Amino acid sequence: MQNRWLTVKVHKPLCDFLQSPHPIKKLIELPRGFLKTTIASEYFPIWLAINNPAIRVLIVQNTFDNAAKRVHEIRSIFESKRLFRALYPEIIPNFNSKSMRWSDECAEVNRPETFPEGTFEAAGIQTKIVARHYDVIIEDDLVTADVSDLSEEEIAPNMEDVAKAIGWHRMATNLSINYKTFMRIQIGTRWFTEDMINYVKTQEPGYAHYFMTVVDDNGDPIYPERFDEEVLAGKKIDMGTYMYATQMMLDPLPLSKMIFKPFWNRYYDTPPETNNILAIDPAIGETKQHCDTAFIVAGGANNGLIYIKEAMAGQYTLDKQIKIAFALIRKYNVRKLIVETIAYQEALAQAIELERDKVDGEGVKINEDVHFTVIRETPGGRDAKDARIQSMIPFFESGKILFPKRFSAYQLKYGDQTLSITKEMKKLEKQLREYPYGKKRDLIDVLAYIVRNIGYKRTKKEKVPLDPYSFEAIMEEIEKGRVGSGYPFAKARAYSANASPKSW
Repeated sequence: MQNRWLTVKVHKPLCDFLQSPHPIKKLIELPRGFLKTTIASEYFPIWLAINNPAIRVLIVQNTFDNAAKRVHEIRSIFESKRLFRALYPEIIPNFNSKSMRWSDECAEVNRPETFPEGTFEAAGIQTKIVARHYDVIIEDDLVTADVSDLSEEEIAPNMEDVAKAIGWHRMATNLSINYKTFMRIQIGTRWFTEDMINYVKTQEPGYAHYFMTVVDDNGDPIYPERFDEEVLAGKKIDMGTYMYATQMMLDPLPLSKMIFKPFWNRYYDTPPETNNILAIDPAIGETKQHCDTAFIVAGGANNGLIYIKEAMAGQYTLDKQIKIAFALIRKYNVRKLIVETIAYQEALAQAIELERDKVDGEGVKINEDVHFTVIRETPGGRDAKDARIQSMIPFFESGKILFPKRFSAYQLKYGDQTLSITKEMKKLEKQLREYPYGKKRDLIDVLAYIVRNIGYKRTKKEKVPLDPYSFEAIMEEIEKGRVGSGYPFAKARAYSANASPKSW
């Protein structure tokens, strides 16, 4: 295919593994950037079609759009590679035929029979597949990362994403034409211990396993053409210790060593009424090398649970930090604001108070619609960051902290400006999962301030008026002392409650 990154040492063994007829279930575990998708999800389906034009292949990724890109790449080879077209003219479709299916969703080669399914079809784990069946299903990175709209940081999937992928994977068994010859290819990179790859390895016997990491047993780069020692050293710095071990070394942190276990996380659809507070950990700087300014809004409910409403982190100027804070305060009716104040951070606390109390020329408060107090948190000494973070362990372990189940992009307005952000709960979950080996911990540090300052909403029970002539109403009047000289047995009851057994 004239791909300059293909090498005999790295990619020929993978091709041999895929082309081997047995076993029909194959698991491919390779680091990021090793061309596993190019070979297994693009070149391999073409090879299958060359050898059997009647074959039907479903290519699945975490979203339909990503899977459609794989079919698009396959189509481009049929359309533009002259050598390929000259070698295999018998399967090149008639592009002028109106009946030919040739799109990124469904592409059909020239074949001897007609089927409802195309030769290559695309699907995501949310795609509804009705009355279709296949010879081969290639599941390529069913669980993958999102990219933060705020900092362009890659955010690992969470347990909910894994559960969705596993659900689709199990359902796909029903899509086979012939179960005895049904080929399933599972391709992926590790994210954490309890991920999709682990599920296949531990719960589904019969998969042949192809595994290759970035270095050999001597520590030398296996794929120096793309990842030599200098590149790997740079990636280790950029990715952080945890993500480098997971994504490049394919060695996720064992569950036993995780401080915050992924299965502790709980989720909610619609929260009850809560008392909301906002916590901020300000940071100086506006580049990726600096720490992030972190914001978290959470509320306590009368059921004793903490509902996280908002989490965001990025590099912002002081002016933008103030505007974001007031936007969040208005959106969630925040009555308590916690700000970490040490050195520069005190400036933010003072600036927010000045903005809250600002008046116009006639002495009228400009921000009359907001009412909140500012609580300053000064870290240091006994209040070390790690101790503060680890104090949340009992709350997570007992399921008292809940994440929103659904979160999507929205516009946050402040003043005459609008900030386009994404609720970044996955970033918060990522920092919890990677602690203490992760690159950043800004959000979980702020969450620790939230937990120790949270207030819980108390629901007032409405008292139903009693019939004044009912027994209950008469007894209530007697106990309140409104009739006669008070409840006649009150003195004796008080005595018996305080008396020791010996006095009886």
